[in-house]
Amino acid sequence: MMTLRISLSCFFCLGSYLIYSQDLPTIIKNGEAKLLAANYQAAQEDFSTAIRLNDGVTSSYLDKMKKYGSLNEFQRSSSDMPDGFIYNHELAVPYYDRALAYKGLNEQDEALADLEKAVTIDPKYADAVCERGLVLISKDMKDKGCIDLRKAKVLGSSKAKELYEKNACSGMSVVFVQAGDKKMESKDYAGALAEYTSAIQLNSDSASAYIKRAQCQLMLKKYDKAINDYNKAFKINPDTAKILYLRGCAYNASSNYKAAFEDLSKVVRIDPNHYEAYLQRGAACEGMENFRSACYDYSEAIRIKPKDGLAYYKRGLANQDAKDNSACKDFKMAASFGLEDAKSLAESCNPPPPKK
Repeated sequence: MMTLRISLSCFFCLGSYLIYSQDLPTIIKNGEAKLLAANYQAAQEDFSTAIRLNDGVTSSYLDKMKKYGSLNEFQRSSSDMPDGFIYNHELAVPYYDRALAYKGLNEQDEALADLEKAVTIDPKYADAVCERGLVLISKDMKDKGCIDLRKAKVLGSSKAKELYEKNACSGMSVVFVQAGDKKMESKDYAGALAEYTSAIQLNSDSASAYIKRAQCQLMLKKYDKAINDYNKAFKINPDTAKILYLRGCAYNASSNYKAAFEDLSKVVRIDPNHYEAYLQRGAACEGMENFRSACYDYSEAIRIKPKDGLAYYKRGLANQDAKDNSACKDFKMAASFGLEDAKSLAESCNPPPPKK
């Protein structure tokens, strides 16, 4: 009996030795062959062995990645990785392969966990991002799944590109835009920003989504980001006065009056009866302390809408800054059209000095 136990013990030791004496590439290669043969259980066991053998190296790698991610720019330049963190793709492969085996075994949760790990190890692993997207879609999380397919497409996955288009993922962006619109209405600008960003991730060819996100950025006073979004929208659709006008308004809000003037001048050349563009260009002129030009623009706005008090009021303020006594007349006209802000100014107006 003792001899039998010793023999069995030696057999198991020998079995373990044979498994662990194989190098990692061989284990992974064997697992991938089993995967191709649809022998998912055996493949899963091979990849699990590879993952166990790599566990120490993988943990050390992830700790280093986390540490590098927490460094500021100066610390990164003086670290032992001055050229940036280099992703170790090979450490991600066993997780990706095991995820495929789990998918074959219809164990979606386990597959998703392995794909998450593979993407954590190598964020540029296009195939892993693509497969994660497919698992998410299969779990009724089409929004997140489509975002992954979009990312994988950008990373160069031809499979993701085909699936992204077949799954009509670009149409999912509309859902996020609508959700963003509702949050904008309730003045939840941070929430709206997240929704519009998701819409753009799903369909980066939509000028409308960039415009809406830019408007949200303006409400959050993130002027540079708003202008950047308008630039992207303009690149998609350069034949529109709307984007030029909105970008001009954003430049005004950021006090870049010269850039605002240039955009708004293009707008009025395209549409000489653009009332709001003249008002905004007038404001840009005031910002540059060119009050005479501002008065001209407000006069053009009055030409377009002669019964709107706002343009009279703004021209009055510009005339006041230019020391022009006709300001009172404009305030009175604005007040007569019901503009409350103009009434007190109209009432306090002094009569012009007598001519000598």
